[in-house]
Amino acid sequence: MPDPFPYLFSPITVGPYTLRNRIMNTGHAAHFQTGDGLPTQRYVDYVGERAKGGIGIAVTGHTVPYHDGDAALSLASYDDRIVPMYQRMAAATHAHDVPLLAQLGHRGRRVADGAAFLGRPSKAPSAVPPPDFSAPQLVPHAMTLAEIEETLDQFSAAARRTMAGDLDGVELSIGMDYLFPNFLSAQANRREDRYGGATLEERMTFLYETVDVVRDAIGRGRILGIRMYDDHEDYSLRLDDYKQVARLLEAHGKVDYFNMWQGIVPSPRSGRTHWPAHYYPPGAFAHLPRGIKEYVSLPVVGAGRLDSPAVAERFIAEGTADLVGMARALIADPHLPNKAREGRTGDIRTCIACTQSCVGHVYVGMGVGCIYNPVTGREGEWAVLPPATERCKVVVAGGGPAGMEAARIAAERGHEVVLFEREARLGGQVNLVMRTPARDNFEEIILFFERQLAKLGVEVRLRTEAGAGDILAERPDAVVVATGSSAFRPEVIGNHRRYVLTAREVIQGNAAVGENVLVVDTLGRAEAPTVAELIADMGRKVEIVTGLAYVGCEMPPPAWHNLMERLLDKGVTLTPFTGVWEIEDGSVEVYNVISWQPRTMEGIDTVVLASGGIPADALAAALSGKVAEIHVIGDCYQPRDIEVAVVDGHRAGRAIGAEGAGSIDDPFPDEVSIEARGISR
Repeated sequence: MPDPFPYLFSPITVGPYTLRNRIMNTGHAAHFQTGDGLPTQRYVDYVGERAKGGIGIAVTGHTVPYHDGDAALSLASYDDRIVPMYQRMAAATHAHDVPLLAQLGHRGRRVADGAAFLGRPSKAPSAVPPPDFSAPQLVPHAMTLAEIEETLDQFSAAARRTMAGDLDGVELSIGMDYLFPNFLSAQANRREDRYGGATLEERMTFLYETVDVVRDAIGRGRILGIRMYDDHEDYSLRLDDYKQVARLLEAHGKVDYFNMWQGIVPSPRSGRTHWPAHYYPPGAFAHLPRGIKEYVSLPVVGAGRLDSPAVAERFIAEGTADLVGMARALIADPHLPNKAREGRTGDIRTCIACTQSCVGHVYVGMGVGCIYNPVTGREGEWAVLPPATERCKVVVAGGGPAGMEAARIAAERGHEVVLFEREARLGGQVNLVMRTPARDNFEEIILFFERQLAKLGVEVRLRTEAGAGDILAERPDAVVVATGSSAFRPEVIGNHRRYVLTAREVIQGNAAVGENVLVVDTLGRAEAPTVAELIADMGRKVEIVTGLAYVGCEMPPPAWHNLMERLLDKGVTLTPFTGVWEIEDGSVEVYNVISWQPRTMEGIDTVVLASGGIPADALAAALSGKVAEIHVIGDCYQPRDIEVAVVDGHRAGRAIGAEGAGSIDDPFPDEVSIEARGISR
């Protein structure tokens, strides 16, 4: 059988190493670490699973050489205690012949908000803050010559710790308006000593010296790479600047590859491109690695929405990059490389770039996850799926994300599975999500499950709403109730007037929408802003009100920022701190949730309630006590989101047929199995 991706799976020499393929798991904040920045066993399991999945090389998340007071996004390469964890991480990747590098950088004047006020100052070449009004402008401490020397020593020591930890090298992180671009930028570097200068080449001194001390620490037998970032801000470095930086570093003779990416994370408009959401097409950032390749002969890594092996193959075949960087694609499916190499592309979970559970988790202090891969972040507990000890007849009621995952896992374990779905297609509310603007790619979730359920022999009965009698007639050993939810209407006077619609009704096209529309956001999730955009595209005048601090405040920041810009461009009014008291004919009574000051909004033709769901749990109640094993999951247990529904489904699929059905050990101690009315979650 011919190799379906010959370029992607050809070997390449990087420094002293020969990699088996062109796929790099690029450095990213997986967030599996303690409060003081030490990797945990969960991080070991995480990197090990991606090595097992067939990548060519991996890079850790960002590490820092000194304690800057923020361990949330960086690992503690300044602490000798990291060495044994490095050794465990290296062993996990080396077991699959995959080199592991540590990404090493220094946040400079971009130390996280508040860290300086807790006693850890931000440092920079000069006392000049970033002139960006979307982030705090805290004036940094200007480093003395002694402090620069100390910082070089810290980089050297951090690099030595990677060697003691059996890692295969270091990738220096140069971008994001961190310390290296602070020295390289004329706006940030006003020094008049040898670390300053009128030209970029003159301002390279600190970077040259850092490269020298790191190379001395790791020796010539390990890899030293450079990751650069187009910061998308004129006060920092852009692609054209990095072309010169790359040319100068190659001539310096001590680095082995260049990795080109983009975005200043703390500055939202720039930072949203660091984790590009589905508003950007796959392969949209080819100009970045291509621009660097024009100036250097060393291998160049290209990244950014490389969501499929086909796009990655094209990157290599066309000479855009020598290696492809993947982070979120491997969060969604760590086994993408092996599946692609074996010609099993239909088994790949395609990253939909929703940023909900990867970036979104990190922003709320959790380890990364995936909206529809529940094993991500739980590799130590769930990466291996044990077969059932006894084959059961399983009936699943409801074909949304929870029901589909429960059916998939149960079937994969060897059970006989029948799935009832009342609609014409599987997917549940995903079918609504994909109808809103620029979110059609959410269909990939449904497509993945449709392929897998067919492959596993699950009997899917569409257009069939099963009652308790229908379920019992199947004589099941276990039942999974995943009947979802109906739209919730918050307790507002007048909430059932004929011109008061739910977001679901609008998306389904089941009701007429007037000219002046008020959308009520009670959740802070994507429901309100996405339905508002849909209505704006109908040519209507739209305002969103929310009692929260801002519209969509519970959305992941990258997708939120893109969506808010789209709404503003389309004339949608965004009104925070506003609760709704009463809906009347042509007007709505609202109040400020801080001051309780009331006001009347006149001329409202349609009110749209974006308020999530209420459990559709009648079937669960009807079956309670009538079957030996029952699992109530997803929205019919409690309406939340796709990710939680899929986790529920996965847990149920694993529990079926187990002793004490439904009480399978939970992978996280704060997620306690819940028992209610004799029904187990």
